[in-house]
Amino acid sequence: MMKLNPATLLIILLALGGGAALFLTESKPETPPVVALKPEAAPIDVTNSAVEDLKKQIILLEGQIEYLQGQNDALKDENAQMIQKLGMLGMKDAPKMTLKDEEDVAPDFVGMGLEMMKMRKLHALPLVTTSVSQEEVEKVILAWLKRQQPNEEGKKLARGLAALGWIPEAIDPLPMRAALLARQLGGWYDDESETMFTIDPSTASGPAVTSNEPLGIAFGQLLREYGDILYQPQHGPMKTDMRLARDSLIAGDAALTRFLHSLQNPASELKDDLPAEDPDHPINQVPMPAYLRELALFPFNRGFDFAQTLHSAGNFAQLNSAYSRPPISTAEVIEPEMYLDPERLAPVEIQLDDVKLKGVLPYLDDCLGKFACVTALRTYNTDEDAALGARGLVADRLLAWVADGGAKRDHAAWQTLFMDKSAADAFYKAMLNSLKQRYETKGESEFTTQGRFVSLLRNRGDAGVVLIEAASEESRAALKLLMK
Repeated sequence: MMKLNPATLLIILLALGGGAALFLTESKPETPPVVALKPEAAPIDVTNSAVEDLKKQIILLEGQIEYLQGQNDALKDENAQMIQKLGMLGMKDAPKMTLKDEEDVAPDFVGMGLEMMKMRKLHALPLVTTSVSQEEVEKVILAWLKRQQPNEEGKKLARGLAALGWIPEAIDPLPMRAALLARQLGGWYDDESETMFTIDPSTASGPAVTSNEPLGIAFGQLLREYGDILYQPQHGPMKTDMRLARDSLIAGDAALTRFLHSLQNPASELKDDLPAEDPDHPINQVPMPAYLRELALFPFNRGFDFAQTLHSAGNFAQLNSAYSRPPISTAEVIEPEMYLDPERLAPVEIQLDDVKLKGVLPYLDDCLGKFACVTALRTYNTDEDAALGARGLVADRLLAWVADGGAKRDHAAWQTLFMDKSAADAFYKAMLNSLKQRYETKGESEFTTQGRFVSLLRNRGDAGVVLIEAASEESRAALKLLMK
């Protein structure tokens, strides 16, 4: 059995959130007092299940102890080397300390994790951390993403977006999303092995990847703490809008935690020399369609502002409570005041009497949300017109069906609903401009070109707009009746 020194044991107990005071001494062991057992004491009945659970907890704790002991040994070696170098200062032929000496020191992820947990007010053991290749990290992330979007849900969404013409072709977006997350976080916490995998610098696609490891540690701690609450695959895949909103909560929380930690520890600030928009930046090396890239970056870009607003409103207690009441839409992330409003509005769902096209159900039935809407409009409109067009969005519903006959793109219908006619007018104008530029038409609301049968129609008392993209005239006519 491993022997623990008092300092290591103290770290573990503090990480566990123990409230009792602990006094460690090196006094000589005394003979333990004899305690008489009462004759009437009954034996404790321990079930097999309880025993197995206890064994698992012991194994996990032993792993944590072993890792902490290894970190402690590494720190001892580092201190010994530093003391030796300091003692030789001023001596002839003494080796000089260089910047490389500092770079060669392995990051203390345990210490960093403990600092972040203390600042973030999370009471948990530090993450067991191991370094693996970037390829291995991407595989772990991909496995997690597939659990969140089972039954090829990622491919179905991409196929529907391709039917609308918002991405060039139907692809599998999850491997690209995994590659992007690996570069954004520099690692990933795997809940199945209960291990934080960081990327080995020798396998990283760029120095910016490993400099993101502190963000990955913060993200991993939050995923371990709140992942089971925030993501519940047993209830089925979430709509795109809700999934982006929940991703924004944890990504924004991690980004805020990492930022506040860097303010207290300037040495841990990001050392990324390349701006995010630089083509050589590791994030831009992932061959992801522009529209999907914008959706993937949203949780970190806008999530930080969302988390910062919640933190300002009620410190970390407000953020902690948000996991039990997460944002339901990207609109709430973009405008946190909507989320914090005591009279928070319930989500609106667009009802249709029938969704079968020629007797066939759609393979995709999704809600894209405000950010996906404004991103689609921004492709061919100014930022101002795109924001104005999406401002009054109340609800949306995207449906897609398989197109037969060798068509390159499927049939799709995107129904949107706005708070009033003027808001619907702004969206209609921006979307009509998008169609005009994309298909090079004269601005008609209904046309046929490039093998596509397109209609942009007003409905639902002029508060609704429906975009129909079909692969045949027959299907367009059927969809117009269906969406009416």
